[in-house]
Amino acid sequence: QYESIYFSCGHSRPRLIKHCHFARNDPNHQCFGAWSIKREWTNPHENCDIC
Repeated sequence: QYESIYFSCGHSRPRLIKHCHFARNDPNHQCFGAWSIKREWTNPHENCDIC
């Protein structure tokens, strides 16, 4: 599961909240399933790492 963060510069970034069942059991934490965004939030006072 991921959360999506929206920055003041207009960019957004997914951040991993927790691994899926298969990734928890895989030594490299690889998951080949669909992404699931659990929550979205805005960070209006910060630019992303790229900007």
